Amino acid sequence: MPVTTSPDSRSPSPTQAPPIADAPGPRAQALIRVFNRASKATLAKCSSENFASCFPTTAQYSPEVLDGLRGQIVDQVDRAWRTNFEDIMERRNVIRLLNSLDQCIEDARLRKKRAEASANGGPVETPVPPHTLTPAEIHLAHLTPFLEKQATEMNTKLVETQQSNTALLSTVTAQRAEIEALVRGLETVIQDLDVSAQMMAQDDVQGLGRDIKDFETAMRD
Repeated sequence: MPVTTSPDSRSPSPTQAPPIADAPGPRAQALIRVFNRASKATLAKCSSENFASCFPTTAQYSPEVLDGLRGQIVDQVDRAWRTNFEDIMERRNVIRLLNSLDQCIEDARLRKKRAEASANGGPVETPVPPHTLTPAEIHLAHLTPFLEKQATEMNTKLVETQQSNTALLSTVTAQRAEIEALVRGLETVIQDLDVSAQMMAQDDVQGLGRDIKDFETAMRD
């Protein structure tokens, strides 16, 4: 880290730590790309062909209705995932924490380069006394392991959430297929009952006709 020396002090004074940006840095952008790729790949599995295979009757007679329903489900799931992801990013201050990690790693990389240059006969850099470091630098030095752990855990939770959402979508699709099969079975039963009722009505009419004829015969006799 570059330092400035004061003529009135033998200890170098620390330079002002650069402010942490609010815009996504390299690691925050990578995390967002991972989320976008994972959600896109997961939703792509709910294709029109896969969805139609769960509702063959509707797909045969009303494909446009089924495709519209699939689009609504996919859009709702996508919006829910993105809302939850953005909420987690905001509540946990993920972007600024990852930017702090990027800044800390870049500072460590610069220090390593200077140390290697000094070892190869370059200008020797005076070590920075710990008491001259700013509170922000000391805080970041202690916070770096925690940030790395949190980033790893968050990536793991994100993958688990995507897998859980995929399983939930499959369960909902299977339940819809079961409901449609049950409705078709009920329609078949109702049709059978209607046919039985019509046959019973015809038998009753024929029996009544025979009774009337027998009665007329008896009256003539």
